Amino acid sequence: MEEGFYWVLYAGEKLVAYYSLEETRHHETGELVNGVWHFAGTSGWVAVAEEVYVLDGPLRPPG
Repeated sequence: MEEGFYWVLYAGEKLVAYYSLEETRHHETGELVNGVWHFAGTSGWVAVAEEVYVLDGPLRPPG
């Protein structure tokens, strides 16, 4: 998946999130994973790739 903004479904909510190819530790297992979601309009929420379902994207800027 390419980096960028997407519409996603997370914990039953439709949100805009930025997907980044950075490496991080999974909060439950402690193992290193690639791919992190940063949720727009939140104070630092992040999720690893398998916790998010992509609805649409990557989003394009208005033209």
